[in-house]
Amino acid sequence: MAIIKKLCLLFIGFLCINCARPQKAKEKQPIKIENTFDVEAVKWFKTPGNGTIKGVAKFKSKNGETRFGEKFRIELMPDCLYTQERLHHIYKNTNAGYVHVENGIPTFTPDPKEYHDTKKTMCNEKGEFEFTNLPAGDYYIIAFMLWDKTGGGIMQYVQLKEGETQNIEMLNF
Repeated sequence: MAIIKKLCLLFIGFLCINCARPQKAKEKQPIKIENTFDVEAVKWFKTPGNGTIKGVAKFKSKNGETRFGEKFRIELMPDCLYTQERLHHIYKNTNAGYVHVENGIPTFTPDPKEYHDTKKTMCNEKGEFEFTNLPAGDYYIIAFMLWDKTGGGIMQYVQLKEGETQNIEMLNF
């Protein structure tokens, strides 16, 4: 009986020591993307066209503060299987959505540099943006609206026909 008590005390002591020791923060592993980024499939994106996508982007932070204006970047990227898979991991769909930066920013593998070769613009003081001379095609627009360790991203899918102008609102409220 004395041996059992000693073993129990030893075991409890072992648990206390290990529980009191600071644990290393678990690093997030990159998310593996199964689809490859096919440069040939999206080369249409770099050809000139006569379409326009314009709109407004405004973001409400987790603490309820709404921001818009010149500090915020808008990116336009072509639709492809790699982009669909990646955006689905972030926004949980491929049509429209938003995320807060406080929820974490994922990393991906592979992360080809060609994927980041997007068209970029900045919002004006009213939160408005515009992309011109676009070829017809399927696009994703991402608004990056980050400030004071808050904010996030808004994503929207847009189909653009030849010569068309699409007006969109990118809001998370």
